[in-house]
This record gives sequence, C-alpha cells and structure tokens, in this order.
Amino acid sequence: MVEGPSATGGDTAMPSIWTTADGPVRSVLADRVYELIKVKLMDNVVEPGARLSIDALSRDMDVSATPIREALARLESDGLVVKRPHRGYTAAPRLDSRAFDELFRMRMLLEPASASWAAQAANAKQIVAIEDLIAAMSEPVTGDSYESYRAFAAQDAAFHLALAEASGVGLMVDVLTRLRPHTQLYRLYYTVGISDDTIAEHSRVIDAVSRRDADSAAAAMAAHLSASQLRLSAAVDR
Repeated sequence: MVEGPSATGGDTAMPSIWTTADGPVRSVLADRVYELIKVKLMDNVVEPGARLSIDALSRDMDVSATPIREALARLESDGLVVKRPHRGYTAAPRLDSRAFDELFRMRMLLEPASASWAAQAANAKQIVAIEDLIAAMSEPVTGDSYESYRAFAAQDAAFHLALAEASGVGLMVDVLTRLRPHTQLYRLYYTVGISDDTIAEHSRVIDAVSRRDADSAAAAMAAHLSASQLRLSAAVDR
C-alpha cells in the first residue's frame, strides 16, 4: 500500500485504490493480483518511490500474503518495483532523461540489426505471425489508461520480440527482454492516436522483411525508433 496520511472521521470509509468497478478484489489468483498492482503502477496511481507494504496490500485486497509476494517478485523482474534490504518493496522510478536517451541508443544499436537479420532468416510462418500481431494492434484503443491500452502495449512488445526471434540470434531476444523497453516507455506516456503511427511504422518494417530487403528493414526500424523517441521525449523530465 502507498504510505501516506490516512483518512479519519466520518461514517464513510475512503475507497481503496485496490478496488475495481466490480468492488473489492476477493479470492483472486496471483496473476490477477499482479495485474491489479501493475495497473496502479503503470497509471502512476502509485507514485515512484512509494512503499508497497505486503501486509497492507494483503488487507486491502483481502488475499493472503502469498499472491502479493509472488506479484511483487514478478513486478520486480518487470522493473516496476524495487526490493531493498530491510526496506521491502517500493515503486521504481520512472525513466529520467539520461535513462531515456540511453535506452533509445541501445535500441538503435540492436533493433535495426534485428530487423535486417530477420529479413534474411525469417521463415514464412514467422512472417505471418508478425503480420497477425500488427493486425491485432489495429483494434481501437479508446482511452489513455493502462486498462485501455494494455493489449496494445503487449502486442507492441511482442512485435519487437518476434522480430528478434525471427532474426535467428537467440541472444537478441534475451537482451531485448532484459531491457524491458515497452513496460518502461508506456509507463512514461501513452495517448490515444500514437497507436496509428506505431502500426504504420511496424507495417513498413514487416513489409521489408517479407521482401527479404535487409537494408530497408533496418532503415524502417531505425525510422520507427526515431519517431517513437520523438513522440515520447516531451514526457521526460529534463
């Protein structure tokens, strides 16, 4: 739970942030607890640096401590929470300008090469699967909360990982997974409308891959990353 002043007085209790439109979360599995906490982190309802108490979360969600611990461990691997000795878990900081720039510098080194190699190594089944991902991304996104764009964000990340897998370079998948770029960037900023630009840019990449044009695939990916960096840069504290 986010530590802060508690509400006192009155007959009506303050609503917990750990509730949904259907009421308090009860008897949920670990993945549901994980998703609920993740929503609050991605939407910055839980502010960066805020402490996450296992006991308080357990009370608020009306679940045992076990799924809370499992969820926080998963969120730590996502880079959304930080565990410190003797202090427990806190919400991870958002990307600052230096980390933002470094992330895109790394992606510019890796992902154009990934697209180029995919153009040379991808099989027909992999290309069709990537095209299907882009088609799935075309579902309308109606809001700028994480609940609204969660599927789009997952498909966006899957597109980049699928290209890495199609490149035939296993280490590329490992490196991009460790970077977790989409989790961090979508936490920073999302607004309705950027999905159309992203889909168009992805389509240009896979078109070049399907034509086995390695140079064009690399150029299309570099253009996509540059455009993405420009779209998001205004949201970074500089």
